[in-house]
Amino acid sequence: MVNFLIKPSVSRDIIGKPKGAQIKVRVTEKPRRSRATRHMIRFLAGGLGVASSSIDVAFGRLNVHKQRQIKAPTHLPSVFQVQTTLID
Repeated sequence: MVNFLIKPSVSRDIIGKPKGAQIKVRVTEKPRRSRATRHMIRFLAGGLGVASSSIDVAFGRLNVHKQRQIKAPTHLPSVFQVQTTLID
């Protein structure tokens, strides 16, 4: 499980720094009709080397605070390594 803090409607997609027990993710899509959430899932899937269907919504489909379950990622950016040490 990974906790995310989403910032929609920004100029470019980026996985940011941790903020507490969450990882900041900025996405270009506007927060209308779950478009930002779907865009975030596609963006994360590409960065983690998994299919979009491998990322499940555990919490927060319509909220900026989201919890996702990512199945078998093939690539983890360094910011995810920091997240796991915060949880342990």
